[in-house]
Amino acid sequence: MPTTTAAPASAVAAPTVSPAVVSAAPTCVHLRQEDYIRDGQWRSLANAKNNCSHAVRIRMIWTGTTDGRCFSLNPGQDHGESKPGRGPYVSELRDC
Repeated sequence: MPTTTAAPASAVAAPTVSPAVVSAAPTCVHLRQEDYIRDGQWRSLANAKNNCSHAVRIRMIWTGTTDGRCFSLNPGQDHGESKPGRGPYVSELRDC
């Protein structure tokens, strides 16, 4: 007759890891994107403009390339980033 043994408690319960909380930028920050040619090469340009009544600190989350760094925008200010190629685009503006 086979016998059974219980696994040690440490092998049964894996530690619970909470995912990092990701917060989108306020909706009053507007994003405009376009592709253009410079020196015969395609580039993707993203421009974020702060239409909020308060300062924001955000970053551009790019698809197809590396994400941008955090930057601050006062009301009315804008910030542009460009990446090589025709495929990259900003999928999200994120608080930082």
